[in-house]
Amino acid sequence: MKKIWNVFTLLALVTLIVSGCQETKEEQAKNMMDDDTLNGNAMDGYNEKPKDGQVGYVRFNKDQLNQDAEEHREIKVNREEMADMISRMILRYDQFDDVATVVTDNEVLVAYKKADDTDRESAADMVQKTAYSLVPSFYHVYVSDNPASFGDIQSLSNSTVYDQGYNDTIDSIIKKMKKSPQGKVDESNPSQPDVGPNMNTKEETGMEN
Repeated sequence: MKKIWNVFTLLALVTLIVSGCQETKEEQAKNMMDDDTLNGNAMDGYNEKPKDGQVGYVRFNKDQLNQDAEEHREIKVNREEMADMISRMILRYDQFDDVATVVTDNEVLVAYKKADDTDRESAADMVQKTAYSLVPSFYHVYVSDNPASFGDIQSLSNSTVYDQGYNDTIDSIIKKMKKSPQGKVDESNPSQPDVGPNMNTKEETGMEN
């Protein structure tokens, strides 16, 4: 009986020790988060699992960041999601039936098929401005209604920016695309236009906001 009691006592001690270690790890994790955010609020960091419709919110104090590292930090975007968003937004217009988009490190290439009753210049302007309204300001947008552009863009679908001959291929495709109307945003000054699927009225775009 004494041996059984000793076994139970030992198991209880082990359980307490394990629980204590677990609490210690959780406290350490919380303290690490507190050190990397302001006011110890998890919302001041990143929401790894945001709720549906939740806004994005991040706050840092300048002293929390390594300024040397920040100066050399590369701005990264999810190119696949951006290409998906651009194509979907353009297709919200009644004037377009087919759209293919490639997003590189600093270019957006869009091939599209417009409705027969839509003017080429107007269509190019709509596509170009929609793409510009959805990407960072350092991007350049090139568009084309030439059916061959769909094949050119698809040929890039499995490319990476590190592939041999990548830049030459991109430059060649852009050169061909620029033979089509390019819209009214000047390539040398692609400031973000104040138009796009989320900014215009149904009367202007032919779609709901």
